[in-house]
Parts: sequence; structure tokens; C-alpha cells
Amino acid sequence: MKINTNIINLIKRNESKFKNISFMQDEKLKKEFFTSLKNYEYKLTESSAYEIALWIESNEKHLSALNQNNFTNYKLGEILLVDLGWNNYDREFAYIHPAIVIKETATKIFIVPCSSSTPRKDKNGNIYPEFEVGTKLDGFQKDTVVMLYEAKYIDKNRVISRLGKTSSKFFNKLYNKLFEQIFEPIHYKMKKLENNS
Repeated sequence: MKINTNIINLIKRNESKFKNISFMQDEKLKKEFFTSLKNYEYKLTESSAYEIALWIESNEKHLSALNQNNFTNYKLGEILLVDLGWNNYDREFAYIHPAIVIKETATKIFIVPCSSSTPRKDKNGNIYPEFEVGTKLDGFQKDTVVMLYEAKYIDKNRVISRLGKTSSKFFNKLYNKLFEQIFEPIHYKMKKLENNS
């Protein structure tokens, strides 16, 4: 079912007016809302039972965390169980995963998610640089793949529980590798620009 984007755009253009009224008061928007829900419902029926169980768990966690604040202090290198959400795009990490704290603010943490899956390897059998593998010696309960390319800030309300802490050696390795992946390409591009000017 198609959404009437003209109605959506009209409301977006008149932010000050529509921010102060409930969407249930606007019959046209209400119709588009329920159409969108129907589209979502149809898409979800194509999912597996496992995916829907994850979706329900994540959705309920999100609803229960609304209007709450988490000001807990988390240590760098701490391994947390976090809910990355369900409304993500296909290639983005979603649902509940362990994650390592890289940095924190009062209400957010910069994390690197982890997975129990096998890291991708090139044709020579080498693990791609966007992955790092942690073991029990590094502070994990079992061999764990750290997804460096999924690093991001998340709200502290996404934290479910504490799982442990990485070794200092592993954290430093991870931090440096992450720093290189983010800033080395930028540094290289800047140098190239300088040389071309």
C-alpha cells in the first residue's frame, strides 16, 4: 500500500504547528500512519520465528526504556550486553549482542559490537582488518569476533547487563586498530589533497 508523501512533506514543512498536536487529531496523517503499520506488518510476516522473537524482545525493551535515563558509569574495555535495536537496515548490526566500551559520555557510550560468527577472510585465509578475534585470555567467555566497522555511539538505555572486561592488552590493540581504520584513510586523503594543490 502506497503512502501519500504529500501529507508527510506538508507536516514536515510546518514543524512548529504539528509538533504541538497529537497525530490522532489529524485524520489524514492517521490514515497514513495505519497504512505504514500495515506495510510493516506485511513485511514482518515474511520473517522467521527466530527473527520475530528477537523483534518482540527488542521492541519491548525499547518501550520500557522510553522516558528513562541511564547515567551509569561504564569503564573502558568493559564488555556489555546491549540491544542495538530492530529497525535497522539489512547490513547493519541489530538486536542483542555483546559490545566493548571504547568511550563514554554522561548518557552515551561509543561501543564496538561483538559476534559469535566466523570472521570474514580473504582468499589467502587472512582475517579482514575490520575484524578482531578475542579469546578467553582477552577477557571473553568464548572466542568472539569484534566488528570494528560497526563501531558507534549508542544510548546507555540500550545496555542490558555487564558481562566482563577485556584485558588491557586487547583493549589497546582494539583501540589502536579502530583509530587506524577511522583516521588513517582520512590522513592519506588529506596528504593526497595537499600534494595535488
